[in-house]
Amino acid sequence: MQWKVLRSLPLQDVQNKLDEYTIKYGSLSHLHEEFIKGRIPPGVFQDYVEWTSMDHAVRAYQEGEDFEYLAEEDLDFTPEDYSKLTPRRLELLDSLTEGSFNSINEFAGYVERDVKNVYTDLKTLESLGLVQLIKEGRNTIPELLVHEITLLLG
Repeated sequence: MQWKVLRSLPLQDVQNKLDEYTIKYGSLSHLHEEFIKGRIPPGVFQDYVEWTSMDHAVRAYQEGEDFEYLAEEDLDFTPEDYSKLTPRRLELLDSLTEGSFNSINEFAGYVERDVKNVYTDLKTLESLGLVQLIKEGRNTIPELLVHEITLLLG
């Protein structure tokens, strides 16, 4: 079974990837010129598309917009990782889509579960790359990183 996710990438991850592309290919404008001339090899085309999309997201952020970059990724889960996706944890993922929460305590109240159990489940989901726990003062804020999960059978 293959899992794909549509996941938000943090700004720092996008900037790191842009740096990798610059090292690998030189400049985006050079690659763009090669694209216009029809000289981009098929294997490089996907990198070009991703690089262009990331560049647009960063430029929009620099002009004052909120930063958001979504990437479709394959999840390389081990059988042990799959076993961590319990129904209760999947319910937490779903509940995080219903609003933003200022703390794990607030979120635990919203889902009507014990704070300690919610925290443990969120830490597990964070280890799988599905949520991010952001420390802000004395609070830890749960943030959903995935927008879509697709299971491919067969």
